[in-house]
Amino acid sequence: MTPIIDSHLHVWSDDVERFPRQEVPYPGSAELLLEYMDEAGVDQSVIVLSMHYQYDNRVLAETLKQYPDRFAGVGVVDPRGPAAAEALTRLVEQHGIGGVRLRGTIEDEWFCRDDTAPLWERAAALNVPLCLLAQPHQMGHIRRMVERFPQTPVVIDHFAMIPASAGVNSEVFQTFLELAQFPKVYIKLSGLYYWGGHYPYPDAQAPLKAALAGFGAERVLWGSDWPHVLFGGGYIRCLNFVRRELTWLSAAQKEQILGRTAQRLWWGK
Repeated sequence: MTPIIDSHLHVWSDDVERFPRQEVPYPGSAELLLEYMDEAGVDQSVIVLSMHYQYDNRVLAETLKQYPDRFAGVGVVDPRGPAAAEALTRLVEQHGIGGVRLRGTIEDEWFCRDDTAPLWERAAALNVPLCLLAQPHQMGHIRRMVERFPQTPVVIDHFAMIPASAGVNSEVFQTFLELAQFPKVYIKLSGLYYWGGHYPYPDAQAPLKAALAGFGAERVLWGSDWPHVLFGGGYIRCLNFVRRELTWLSAAQKEQILGRTAQRLWWGK
């Protein structure tokens, strides 16, 4: 059986003395997450370091160490200069963290710019993905870096926040679709409440069909964005959106999106 894998979520520890962080609006421990996963029948998940920890990956490393069979991880480093490449290597080789996130929403001035080139090169050498949290106006920056580093695995979070209302024929969405020509670029079917309207997201159907036609299910990953999804439709509903609302997908395509793609990227299977 193909496992169901949530490719995008966050956790934070209640132990703020050991793992200092910014204030969070609601609980989000790994133990609480596991309760939701078990209830929904989700086998494994990829934890993306919460921005509440800035560049401190210790809580992520500790969670992976504590639950090695359930979680993979994506950390965060300051992406500028040669130091970023060395930081990525340490995360991968010392802590088993499988890639890093570049955050265009809060690092606009250096998101996918030239001074991040060493990080892109090292990610290609290590064969670990860069997960890009982008804004629509940053699609051109992504396109230039992907062209420059086609061997770097890239995963685009939340459909690059391109609102469904923009339409599939919009320039920004067409730039997004053009990335499908690069075999190492993947996209997350995640964060629908940011860009797709309200559950069951009827406005998202057209962009999802266009994206699946371009990238293929083997380069699309389902992600919940837990715990934020609890206030954007709910965890089980988020999973059932793929199972029940995307009626035009085959069973094999749903298997890819709900597990096989993430399994290949983060567990090498």
